[in-house]
Amino acid sequence: MLGYNIPPIPADFTADQLAQHFRTHYNEVRAGMAGAMLFGCLYLPWTLSITKVMQMINRNENDVLSTLQMWGGGLTVVPLVTSSVFWLTGAFRPDVLEPRILQMLYDQGWLLIDMFYFITTIPMVAIGIAGLSDQRENPLFPRWACWYSIWAGLSFLFELLMPFFKSGLFARQGWLNFWVEFFVWFIYILLITFYVFKAIPRLEQERAEVLRSS
Repeated sequence: MLGYNIPPIPADFTADQLAQHFRTHYNEVRAGMAGAMLFGCLYLPWTLSITKVMQMINRNENDVLSTLQMWGGGLTVVPLVTSSVFWLTGAFRPDVLEPRILQMLYDQGWLLIDMFYFITTIPMVAIGIAGLSDQRENPLFPRWACWYSIWAGLSFLFELLMPFFKSGLFARQGWLNFWVEFFVWFIYILLITFYVFKAIPRLEQERAEVLRSS
C-alpha cells in the first residue's frame, strides 16, 4: 500500500505519468519497499516450517517433494526482494532520473515478480502432492486443501500472457493477472499456515507415542 502497488500502476501509463508517481510519492515508496525487503525475507522461515512438516508426512519415502518445497519457497524470496530493489531505486533519485528510466525500473520489477511465478508454483504443487500421499486416517492436510494448492500453483500459468498486454484482464493491473492471481496466492498462504499450525501438535504427539512405545 505504501508503494502504491495495490493495484499496480497501469502498464499503459506514459513514462511521464509514471515518473510523476515516483516524484510525488517517493517517501512512501521508499518506506514501503524497505519494509517489503525486510518482511519479504520472512517467507524463508515460513517455507522451512512447511518443509519440516512435509518431511514427517511419509518419513520413509523419498524427500524430493520436501526438497522442492524448500528450494522453491526459498527462491520465491528472490523476486519479492529484488522487485522491491527496482522500485526503491526509482524512488531514491526520482528528481534526476529520466522518465523512461523510471518507467523501465517499474516495469522491470513487475516483470520479475510476475514472470518468476513458476518458482512458486513448484512448491505449491509439491505441497499438494505430498499431502495427497499422506497415509494417515486423518491426513495432516485435508484433501481439498491439497487440491487447492495444486490448482492455485498451476493457475499462475496465466502470468505467461502478462508481457503481451498493457491493458485489459491480462495486464499487470488487470483483474485476472492481479486481483484474482494474488488473491488466490494470499488464500493459499493463509490456508497452508493454518494447517501447518494444526499439524505441529499432532506430529509432537506422534513422536511422543513412538518414544513411549520404544
